[in-house]
Amino acid sequence: MNFDSLFQDYEGVFSLTKQRTKVLFIFSLTGVLTTVVLTVAFAFNVDHTKYLPGIIVLGSMFTLSAILLLQKNYTAALRIVYFLPLALYFFYINPYYAISGSSNAIPGLLSFIYFGFLYLIVFGDKPITVILYFFETLLTLLITLFSANRLPADSTQTTVGLFLPVHPLIEFTITSALSFLIFLFFNNLTTKISADKAKLEDLINESLKLTNIGVMVLSISRDEHDEKSGMKIIQTNACFEKNFRISKSEILQVDYSDIFPIIFRDSFNWQEVFFHSGKNCFNVYIKHLEKSFLIQSFSPKKDLIISTFTDTTDQWNETDRLKKRESRLTNLLGSLPDIFFIIEKDGTYIDYVTNNPELMKLSQKDIIGKTIFDMGFSNLMANQVYSSIQYVIENDNIETIEYGMELSNGKTLIFEMRLAKLNDNQIISIGRDITSIKEYQQQLIEAKKKTEEASRLKSSFLENISHEIRTPMNAILGFSNMAISDLYSESEKSRFLDIIIKNGEYLIDVITNIIDISEIESGTISFNPDPFLVNEMFMNIYQKFQSKIESINPNIKIKLSIGNDSSDIEIINDSYLIIKIINHLVENAIKFTKEGTVTFGYELENNRIKIFAQDTGIGIEEKDYENIFEFFRQVDNRVSRSYSGTGAGLKIVKGLTEIIGSNIEFNSAPKKGSVFYFYVPLQIN
Repeated sequence: MNFDSLFQDYEGVFSLTKQRTKVLFIFSLTGVLTTVVLTVAFAFNVDHTKYLPGIIVLGSMFTLSAILLLQKNYTAALRIVYFLPLALYFFYINPYYAISGSSNAIPGLLSFIYFGFLYLIVFGDKPITVILYFFETLLTLLITLFSANRLPADSTQTTVGLFLPVHPLIEFTITSALSFLIFLFFNNLTTKISADKAKLEDLINESLKLTNIGVMVLSISRDEHDEKSGMKIIQTNACFEKNFRISKSEILQVDYSDIFPIIFRDSFNWQEVFFHSGKNCFNVYIKHLEKSFLIQSFSPKKDLIISTFTDTTDQWNETDRLKKRESRLTNLLGSLPDIFFIIEKDGTYIDYVTNNPELMKLSQKDIIGKTIFDMGFSNLMANQVYSSIQYVIENDNIETIEYGMELSNGKTLIFEMRLAKLNDNQIISIGRDITSIKEYQQQLIEAKKKTEEASRLKSSFLENISHEIRTPMNAILGFSNMAISDLYSESEKSRFLDIIIKNGEYLIDVITNIIDISEIESGTISFNPDPFLVNEMFMNIYQKFQSKIESINPNIKIKLSIGNDSSDIEIINDSYLIIKIINHLVENAIKFTKEGTVTFGYELENNRIKIFAQDTGIGIEEKDYENIFEFFRQVDNRVSRSYSGTGAGLKIVKGLTEIIGSNIEFNSAPKKGSVFYFYVPLQIN
């Protein structure tokens, strides 16, 4: 019989206590069956019915021990041995129920007592259990000896014990002492083994925690017919939980049919692999995790499966990359060189082969037999090729010449001709299409120009930032000194403080823009959507700009355009980021408008809201459309330009709109103003 399922909670699968419990449970069942058989046999024999009380006591002890073991109470089951003297009372002490006469009672009593010591040596866990058992059985032996008139001993009595030719009490003392010493020896040995095992398990567990290989331990359950009925995860390590983004509390002791669809989904047939043990080593790609794993499974014992999950994503990607690279190289080598020519020393073509006939508008018969002077080259080019042929043959060297060729479709390609000596009278010419290389070189030149331009713009931006910070700081420091001076009146000092406050606010805006730039570049801005009222938000922004437009530019009017008067219009989005976007758009509109009107607000379009900011300012020329959303850019990018600011406002707007799930768009014309807008989903209560 397999009792693993009854004792799977005892300190793990390989627990010493679990093994002892299984043996003790089997021993208890055997005792129960034996006492039942004896009870039935003695019940039909009148002469033996007096043995029934002792047998019933023993049977009850075995039964109670089995019940306690099933209830996971090993300690209490072990203590059942303390009831043994009660059975001995019926077997050897009580004159009515005793098995034999008092003269033969001592050996039988000692046999049971010694068996109890053996029982404690095998199953005992603490020395106190043996000590208590010793005193209990000593008292039982003294009572028995007293009843048999063998206490105290004298020379006229037969004082032979069970094993030794000495008084039973002396033999009992010696046997008990030896049993206790044996118990201590085995108990210390067991304790040491358990401690070593615990250290080993701790080392294994710690290694499993630190390893980069995921580990999963499965336990298979069986029905009454010993057929597999289920499977549960009983242990995982940190790497497994990290790889599959799941915690122990979600998977341990959960039936595999409930948890495996969540962990592995349809990546492979996990039921066949784990439940039916169809495979023990295979590769699998977990699509929803975008990871590849090498799964290896083995079963160290029946109904126990240990699976390791080695992350092979990098190797998989590298292998895939190498396969693609190999395919590219194969295709490349299969098509190179594009054109082969065999040319005589005098410049006559004697052979022509190409893997791409479309590169040449002339057929093979149009080339073979002709000379380089008949191929349409210019005189200068033909003479250069001829001179190179002579040089290659005479010096056994390699020459490279570039030339252009017009195809039948009108496209001109640039070829690289490499000349190498075949023999004293012939050379091989390899014509290779280098049009893309030349185009790439041109792209590099353009990219270099763009890089230099970006570097110049960055330097300009840094200079501008320095200017934008120093200007308000100088004002703050200068007017602060004037404000604390006794040379000015209170009204003048009050005006100084206003200047300090305005410059401080401007400085804060500059620093905020710099921080926004840093956060957008590093991707650290968080998106926190919550519902908020649209009209209330716009009214707050309008009041803010309305209160300070006089001090900024009295020639500009600020208008708010509300697309709906309902106060219940809501947006579920990040109100902080949207307000920041609108502020930047309005400030940008004000900055580039000398006089006129700056209008901002929203319009309703289907199930979304269009948020916009419109001005009547300088506008944007079409050639500058691609640059306005770049860092360090303004339409007028000179350091001493007419418009202050860092030049990063629209780039910040672009970055923030992407974070909230939208895109910034605009329409503009020079000297007619601009309108910038973006869309956000709408919700109306």
